[in-house]
Amino acid sequence: MTDTVRFKKGATIIHEGTTGSNAYLILSGSVEVYKKVGDEKLVLSRLVKGNIFGEMSLVDDKPRSATIAALEDTEVRILSRERFESMLEQNPRAVIPLLKQVFQRVRYLNQMVTAFCGQASTGTVELATQPLQLRAKTEEAEQAMQGKEIDISKIPFQIGRTSSSSVFGSNDLDIEDTEPYRISRCHCLLTIVDNEYYVVDTVSSRGTVVDGSKIGGREELKRVLLESGKHRIILGGEESPYVFDLEVP
Repeated sequence: MTDTVRFKKGATIIHEGTTGSNAYLILSGSVEVYKKVGDEKLVLSRLVKGNIFGEMSLVDDKPRSATIAALEDTEVRILSRERFESMLEQNPRAVIPLLKQVFQRVRYLNQMVTAFCGQASTGTVELATQPLQLRAKTEEAEQAMQGKEIDISKIPFQIGRTSSSSVFGSNDLDIEDTEPYRISRCHCLLTIVDNEYYVVDTVSSRGTVVDGSKIGGREELKRVLLESGKHRIILGGEESPYVFDLEVP
C-alpha cells in the first residue's frame, strides 16, 4: 500500500547501511542525502518536492547506500515493494514516473562523466542556494518559457526540445521547435560541480553558445564555467532565435 507520512525537520528517514523495501516520493519539503566518511559528513545532494528516493530497494535487498534526513518538515508518500510489484503486473504505466527519474539520473551521470572526466560524484538533484534567473531575450525564447523569466532552484536543470511522447519526456524546460530542428531533445543542462555552476551541452546536434564560446555540436568542448553575473546563452548555434540571459548568484 501507499501511505503518507510526515517527518519533522532533522528527522532521519533512511539510515546508511540498513536494509529496507520502500521508496519515498516527496510531497512537500526537502531532504538531504549524505554519507559519513570517517568523522566527516559528505553531502551528496538535496531532493525536493516531486523527487523519489530509496527506489533501488524496490528491486534488491542491498543495504542503503546513504543516509537521508529531512531539511525541513517534510511529507512523503511511501511505496512498498509489494505495491510496486502489484503495479508492474496490473498497471505498468503507473511506474513510469519512477522509471523516468531513474533514467534521468543515469543519463545525468553519463553526461557528467563525458563533460568532467569523472569529477561529478552523483546524479541526484541538488537545490541551488540561491535561484538562478533565466530571461528570454527573443520572442521565440519567451514563447518557449511561456513568459519572460523563470527562477531556477532545482539543479541539474535540463533544457531540450519538446518530445512527441509525454511518457518519457524529462526536460525541465521544453522548447517547441520545428524542422529543421535547432534544439535537440536533450540539448543542455545547468549543473553544479564542486560548488561551481556550469552549462553542459548534452551532445546536441547544433551546439550551444555561452558568452560567445561554442560548446557541443561539433566542438570538442562540452562545458562552460559560469562565474557570478549575467551570461548570454544561445541554443542551437549563433544564428538561432532561442536566446536567453542567465543570472548566476
